[in-house]
Amino acid sequence: MFNKFNLIEANTVDEFWDILSPQKTLGDKPSQFIYRGQRDASWHLIPSILRKNSPSKIIFGQREMTADEQIFSERAILEQFVKQCDLLGLKIVNDSVELRENLDPRTYPADKYYINPSEWPNEELIELMALAQHHGVPTHLLDWSKRSYVAAYFAASTALAKHDIKENNTKIAVWALDVEKIRSYKNINIIKVPGSTSSNLAAQSGLFTVLKQPIGRGQPSPQKPLEDEFASFPNTPLWKITLPVKYTAKVLDLCELYGVSASTLFSGFDGAAKAVKDWINKCRYLNLHEKSE
Repeated sequence: MFNKFNLIEANTVDEFWDILSPQKTLGDKPSQFIYRGQRDASWHLIPSILRKNSPSKIIFGQREMTADEQIFSERAILEQFVKQCDLLGLKIVNDSVELRENLDPRTYPADKYYINPSEWPNEELIELMALAQHHGVPTHLLDWSKRSYVAAYFAASTALAKHDIKENNTKIAVWALDVEKIRSYKNINIIKVPGSTSSNLAAQSGLFTVLKQPIGRGQPSPQKPLEDEFASFPNTPLWKITLPVKYTAKVLDLCELYGVSASTLFSGFDGAAKAVKDWINKCRYLNLHEKSE
């Protein structure tokens, strides 16, 4: 059993920012990193739809689901997304008769994904998943960015939104994965979709990972985090950079200074509204912090 990831614990904002600098290199060259920000460093690398409090359980109740039931629920969620887009007259990426058939519940029992869940997700649905994910719909995809400071923004912004930072001793985390060194890991797929799929995706330099898990129909739904895949080989390509959560307001300030903010990462009124929320959360934290000193 080897280390799943390399851990760097930054103690100051400047140290954290310097480690994430595009001019710096984690590990040995050649390397090409992608990044993911999380508001709690103790969280695993697993899509929300596969976690214990998964939105999928709304369909089957709170009991543990089998792998084929998990796929059924994920496709049902995507089908609902498409239905709502149709009602609003919104164009679906790569829309076709084949895509609609892939989302038809009547085809589930006979297709290869339902019979062999280890083949999921369906490649024909990947771009639709990406579109849905970047508008807040949970999918099997795990979000990453090619830009380290974008990941830092998401870690800090989501942490500030929790409102309990002053009493919280947790840390935020930015995960960094060297995609140049994961060819030995056959179960991990890097998913890149065209920027035209979503304006948010393009602005965030977004891409995704999918962890294929060998599992059969009727077996418990998979909940293996991505980092566990790296425990079998030395020289893990995964890094985790942490920072005490109390510094998140300063991280947001630096992000904005470098042109990374909600208004640049989200399109239209959504971006403007989220930028205002970030400002409110930062003001709330700073006011609480000043009163406690």
